Amino acid sequence: MKKPTNFESIGLYIHYPFCVRKCIYCDFASFTLDRVAESKYFSYLKKEVDLFLDKFPDIVKFSLETLYIGGGTPSLVSVDEFVDFIHFLKDRFDFSKLKEFTIEGNPESISKDKFLVFKELGVNRVSIGAQSFNDVTLKLLGRVHEAKTIEEKFHLLRVLGFSNINIDLMFALPNEDFEMQTYSIKKAIALNPEHISFYSLMLERGTPLYRARHYYNFVDDSVWLKEYFLGKKIFTQNGFVHYEISNFAKPGFFSLHNLKYWESFPYIGFGVSAGSFLNNRRSVNVMNLKSYFAKLDKGELPISFTKRLNGKALKSDYLFMKFRLLEGVSLTDYYKKFGSFLESDFAVELEKLKKSKLIKQTKNKLTLTALGLRFVNVVLKEFI
Repeated sequence: MKKPTNFESIGLYIHYPFCVRKCIYCDFASFTLDRVAESKYFSYLKKEVDLFLDKFPDIVKFSLETLYIGGGTPSLVSVDEFVDFIHFLKDRFDFSKLKEFTIEGNPESISKDKFLVFKELGVNRVSIGAQSFNDVTLKLLGRVHEAKTIEEKFHLLRVLGFSNINIDLMFALPNEDFEMQTYSIKKAIALNPEHISFYSLMLERGTPLYRARHYYNFVDDSVWLKEYFLGKKIFTQNGFVHYEISNFAKPGFFSLHNLKYWESFPYIGFGVSAGSFLNNRRSVNVMNLKSYFAKLDKGELPISFTKRLNGKALKSDYLFMKFRLLEGVSLTDYYKKFGSFLESDFAVELEKLKKSKLIKQTKNKLTLTALGLRFVNVVLKEFI
C-alpha cells in the first residue's frame, strides 16, 4: 500500500489487551494471555489499520509524532508478532518525524532480550506499572510482581540505555495507611525516573474489588487529599514539574503522546477499546475481542461509539481537556482556535467557578486554584 502524503503529525495508540491475569481493580479491556488469540489479534489489527486507511485516505495523510503501545500488559507481547506489526506500521505511516515511542510494561515481564529488540525498533520511552512499593498491597491488588522487581527492572532498563522512564504509582489504596503511601512515594523518587504518573485508585463497578469492597478499608476524603498533596509536594521538591492533574515530569520529559489528548490534537487508536480524535470527531472501539473480530470480518471498523463535535460542544470538549493541564487555558489560543471569546462563550460557567475560587484569571490565562486542584471534578463537570 502506498504511504499517505503527510500534511500534519498525529499520535498513534495501539491497544494490546492481554495480561497474565486481571487485577482486581481493573475495568480496562484486558484478557488472559493466549498466544493463539494474540496472533489472531495482530492479524485483525492489520485488518483494522488497512480498512481505516482505505475508508479514510484523505484523513490519514499524517506523519507520526508519537506512538504509544498501551494495555493490558504490552511487555508480554510475542517479540516476533511485535516486530512484524511495527514493520507493518512503518510501511503505512511516515515514522521520519517520530519523537516519542512508548511501550507500557509490568516489572515481571520486562526482560533484557525483549527490550533490546524494542529499543532497536525505536522504542525510546518505557512506562512501568509499579502501582505500589508495598508487597502486601501488590498482593491484595492481584499484581504479579513484588516491590524488589520494580527496582531490578528499572535498573535493567537503565543499563539497556533507556533514558526516559515513567513510573505509574497509585494512591488511596485499600488497607494502606498514610505511612505506607509515603514509603511508596519515596521509593519511586529514589529511582529517579523522568516521569511519574500518580493516580488515585478508582473503585469501578463490576470489578472484583468493588464486589468485595466491604472487606477492605478505603481512605476518606481528608486522607485522599493528604496523600495526593503529599505526593505533589515530594515530587516537586525533587525536581518534577506538576504539569497535569495526575502527572509529574522532569523538565523536557512531559509525555508528548498524552499531551495530544489534553491539547485536543489529532490521534488515532487501533485495537479493542482504543479511542480516536480526528476532524473534531471522537470515536471509541468495541470493548471485547468477539465484537472486535466480528465487525472486522464484516468489513466494518470496530467502532462502538462516535460523535461529531461542533459549536459549543467542541469548545466544551476543548476546555474539559485543557483544564487538566496546570498551565491552564490561554484566552488567546482559544480565540485563535474558535474565533470567539472564551469569556463570552462560557460567561456563566466561568463566573460560577471564579466565585467558588476554583479557577483564577492571571493576565491571559485561566488556571485552577489550589482549591480547584482539590475539586477538579467540579470544574470539569461544568464543561461536560
